[in-house]
Amino acid sequence: MKHKILFLCVGAWSFSLAACGVSSGSADLTEEAGLELAQAAIAASEQGDGAEDVNHADPAFVTIYIGSDDQFEEYLVEYTGEKTETGQVPVTELLSAMSELTGWNLDLADQVYSGRGGITVTFADTCTLLAQTEETMDATVQRDQVVLDSVKRTLQCWAVDPELGDPEKVDIWFCGPDGGDLNLTGTGRTLSSIEPYQQFPAA
Repeated sequence: MKHKILFLCVGAWSFSLAACGVSSGSADLTEEAGLELAQAAIAASEQGDGAEDVNHADPAFVTIYIGSDDQFEEYLVEYTGEKTETGQVPVTELLSAMSELTGWNLDLADQVYSGRGGITVTFADTCTLLAQTEETMDATVQRDQVVLDSVKRTLQCWAVDPELGDPEKVDIWFCGPDGGDLNLTGTGRTLSSIEPYQQFPAA
């Protein structure tokens, strides 16, 4: 599996979506255990925000997954900002790292929440998914799918290390700016806010 080391000081850049398979961890988690890990990760992230005793000395590397369906490339991005008391990179910083890497706008309208058995992400109206575009419908559909699938996979593997468990046990919900359904501007398609994201909706 290919790994690429990048640094956050590098601006947004164009990248290849050449895909490689991603192997799941061999250890198996029950659904309950997987969800508890996700909730614990979010809680640790929130508790670490603004903490005075966080560790700044040692840089951390976060893994960003870019791709769609079951085909992703992994990018290791160095992070040198504040970490939680357990040494974990806050989830909002993870999304910021993805934005820096890809050039996507992943602005949030609310904090990232755990609950309902997984992680809920509420996108702001300034995000790439809700921006007007001059691209063709096919190109916009491909872009939106890659954005959503990449965010989903990255958050799942942030919550549950693939080498220790099954990230797919962690459900991801996507919401629009008002906390309701996410209406994708360029494609006219809608993602339900009350059902976890499974795959990009067909026309």
